[in-house]
Amino acid sequence: MGSGTDPSGNSSPHEPAPRVDKAGPRAAGTGKTQSPRVDGLDHLTIEHLTIESVLDAFELSPASVMVFAGPELTLVLQNSKSKEMIGARAAVPARQALPEYPTYVAALEQVWRTGKRLAHDRVPATVYAGEGSTPRSVVIDSVLAPLFTTSGEIAAVIGQSVDTADMAADDERLQVAMALDRVAIELSRSLEVDDVARAVTRLAADVFSGWALLDLWQPDGSLARVAVAHHDPQLHPLVERLKRFPRVSGRSKQEREAFSVTAARMGEVLVSDLDPARIVAACTDPEHALLMRALSPRWFMTVPVQVGPRRLGSLSVVRSDGEQAFRPVDRSILEHYAERAAMALAHARDYDEQRNAAMTLQKSLLPVTPTQASAGVQIAARYQAGGAGAEVGGDWYDVVPLGDGGLGVVVGDVQGHDLSAAALMGQVRAVVHSHAHLGLPPGRIAEEANAFVLSLGTDRLVTMTYLQLYPRERLGVMARAGHIPAIVVTPDGSSRVLRGRGGLPLGVQLEAPWLEETHHLEPGALLALFTDGLVESVRQDFEEGIDALGAVLEEHYEEPLENLADRALAEMPGGQESHDDVALLLVRLPLSPPQAGRRVMRRLPAASSSAPIARLFLSDVLGHWGASEDLITTAALLATELVSNAARESDSSIELRAAVVGDRLRVVVADDSHRLPQATTAGPEGTSGRGLQLVETLSVAWGVEPEASGKAVWFELEMGR
Repeated sequence: MGSGTDPSGNSSPHEPAPRVDKAGPRAAGTGKTQSPRVDGLDHLTIEHLTIESVLDAFELSPASVMVFAGPELTLVLQNSKSKEMIGARAAVPARQALPEYPTYVAALEQVWRTGKRLAHDRVPATVYAGEGSTPRSVVIDSVLAPLFTTSGEIAAVIGQSVDTADMAADDERLQVAMALDRVAIELSRSLEVDDVARAVTRLAADVFSGWALLDLWQPDGSLARVAVAHHDPQLHPLVERLKRFPRVSGRSKQEREAFSVTAARMGEVLVSDLDPARIVAACTDPEHALLMRALSPRWFMTVPVQVGPRRLGSLSVVRSDGEQAFRPVDRSILEHYAERAAMALAHARDYDEQRNAAMTLQKSLLPVTPTQASAGVQIAARYQAGGAGAEVGGDWYDVVPLGDGGLGVVVGDVQGHDLSAAALMGQVRAVVHSHAHLGLPPGRIAEEANAFVLSLGTDRLVTMTYLQLYPRERLGVMARAGHIPAIVVTPDGSSRVLRGRGGLPLGVQLEAPWLEETHHLEPGALLALFTDGLVESVRQDFEEGIDALGAVLEEHYEEPLENLADRALAEMPGGQESHDDVALLLVRLPLSPPQAGRRVMRRLPAASSSAPIARLFLSDVLGHWGASEDLITTAALLATELVSNAARESDSSIELRAAVVGDRLRVVVADDSHRLPQATTAGPEGTSGRGLQLVETLSVAWGVEPEASGKAVWFELEMGR
């Protein structure tokens, strides 16, 4: 059957080749690997083996075996499996025997030339079993190895090949099935039904190399096509348009119901060989028929999407005419996939229901914010719930019109992102709102809210910024309880941070003070109060975020306030990432205030705590007016004494008024008592009467005037002092 010499009978010109067959037997005493040796295939040197037994083994092998002998690599052996795969070939040189496989012949020649074996795994190929046969795609694992004579010369090359197409396909399906577990994890991370539905169809279209359709039951009992996808991006727009049209069954006249409907209604798995022409004919809309003609559905599988007995809908995958039919293993994988998809969809639907309930509660706890308050003040408010399940939390805002033409604005944050935080937020907001409505100063409001939080015995902290705005006087009086600072932007494009004097968060200490700070606000000033969720993110701390927000507000100051609020959420990292709740309150003062000049009025409760509030208020106002330190100190001292006296006499509230008249500062303290004060000389141990003595001593003029509701005590100081 051939020899190790060339046709002329000369010895092979090739040098002995390296022995590279690692599976060969060991040569005794050498420790080296010895390759199988033959002499022209007519006998073997291995003891007790005959050539007949070797040939029988080759014939029974499940692999395709061919042996090529001599320098021309003449085909001298071809077993039955090889003939089944590529048909019987003539005993001629390899180039003539296998003309349609030049790569294989080149590999044979390389092995003959080098004496080294070659191995190839998972090589795709097309094989022909003979003339007139249908070409078949295979995946080949092949090994080509040299055969040597006893003298070490190469005599032949043996080729063994195994068709692993089915094995590779099943292995690929197994890998896909294993990957579905990871897919389930990815799907479970999505909390929106729409997001999960899109992911389900996209992944199914990719896994099954076709197009996927997801139909889900709706609350009204209808079955809606909620998502579609095609693995070919160019064809995706076509299947997307299918959502506009009703399903077509592709079934016989006796079975009009579409497969997807049956699967969703009955929980059945259906695999069908569709007739594209029948599908097109069943379309009642010309555009629908055109789409179906372009897609040409041929192979179809649909499975129910359900969790236990709870049927959510059905998932279908389709392949077009001319593509490979679905195999039984595909059905198994789709069922497995649908189970994972059902769990993700059920989780998302449950989450939607809980989120809607939570958001309903959240909205009921937040106020309806007016877009324009008195005196031309514009307002815009936004609340954005945190992501990753934190759809309700403790961020809040409020706007409270005050009886004296002022406006109370507040933003706060209750620690936590759950229903308990939202419930506490609602309670604290109600307490702040009620005390603000009474006209209490910001510091007093913080005290009342703090006492309420402590009375609940909660371990949650509450932060808050409360600002009383006086548009006519262009003043803002602020108390900040552990909260993030506010921002004010002026029409000239500059911004500054309003930090205030600050104080502890609410719920920490019973007797904690919250000192107010009064700010002079320019005409058209834009105020921004917000929670840390807007300006704090993984990319920046809140100080950097405050600067960034100030820059956004400066750049887009001229935009309508509602647009500006949306822009702030869209451009700030905190608003984009939405890991935390966000509350934002924007307030814009009118460009032309109704009353200009240096004149202010502040209403205070008839309580001893109003005296230090009056001192700080007047000091801040005079500082904005450019008064000297001596004048500020004297005016604050005298106003404190008068407010203390009024608090003892009054039953309701006190008014503190300040104005610059000519070259003098005039300060008035009015209350509802008609009892006129008198300056008296206090004894060594007495304190009564000292206030008016100070007023008489330090002021350039003072007096008492009756008013309709009581009296007013006033004093004047030279502005030059």
